[in-house]
Amino acid sequence: MTTIKDIDGNIIEVTDLNAAIDECKRCKDSPYKMESEHTVGENYAYMLEQLLPLQQQSRRSRWLEGTEMRYNQGKRFTKMDIAYEIGRHEPYHPASLYWDSLRREELVAFFNEMFGTDIR
Repeated sequence: MTTIKDIDGNIIEVTDLNAAIDECKRCKDSPYKMESEHTVGENYAYMLEQLLPLQQQSRRSRWLEGTEMRYNQGKRFTKMDIAYEIGRHEPYHPASLYWDSLRREELVAFFNEMFGTDIR
């Protein structure tokens, strides 16, 4: 279980990280006002900023040993390495399904967004 704060400073306990992220993504454009004069969308966007790094850290903690070793040594990842690791975490992600038709730069962008890294 993880705790985050909403825009008013209230503590929120998160038991299902992926469900919380999905809910924040769905509701971040809500125009309805809260009692604090913030919109519901602003509140969800604020919480989403806290949840995404937690999700990325969770994914990095479940890397394969070889992936983590390569990353720590600063070695270059192949397209197959990138697509395999993405596919392990999200099997139906476009980067894991179409890795052979995407350019390496596109795969790297998906990888960096998914894991919060800066590989090149």
